[in-house]
Amino acid sequence: MAHNIQVIKCMILTLRSENVILPAASVAEMVSAQGAKKVPNMPYWYVGKMRWHGVDVPLVSFEAAGGGEAKTVNQNTQIAMIYTASSDETRYPYIGLVISGVPHVTQFSRNQIVTDPDSLLEIHDHPMVAQKTRINGAAVSILNIDSIEAMIKDAEAT
Repeated sequence: MAHNIQVIKCMILTLRSENVILPAASVAEMVSAQGAKKVPNMPYWYVGKMRWHGVDVPLVSFEAAGGGEAKTVNQNTQIAMIYTASSDETRYPYIGLVISGVPHVTQFSRNQIVTDPDSLLEIHDHPMVAQKTRINGAAVSILNIDSIEAMIKDAEAT
């Protein structure tokens, strides 16, 4: 008798400080930050905008949002173009997340993904993280796309 094992296809994005995970279907494409422009009077984590598929896409730094240093964005910087679930698709159909390394598409079963017990003991306050978890023993953070979108809307409203 075959076991019904549910498999989740994920993308692991390598950042300088840690790895983040999100459903593979939520990543539209990996692109270089060619044509990225800084936006004045924005928070440190809001590193700029770039035109992609006819839309001005906000570019964000995970590290800077967590209190770290933002990576300098240039034409060689890799960006993960992430779909949003926004009801205002004309304004925010994508978010660009600055990454440092090569992304990995992989599959995990539900029993390979467990809550990180260490994260339950510490204060978890990164605004772009939904939850800290462990996959096959390795610590990763689950990216909170809705939170990132809300941060961008708040930043652009001021």
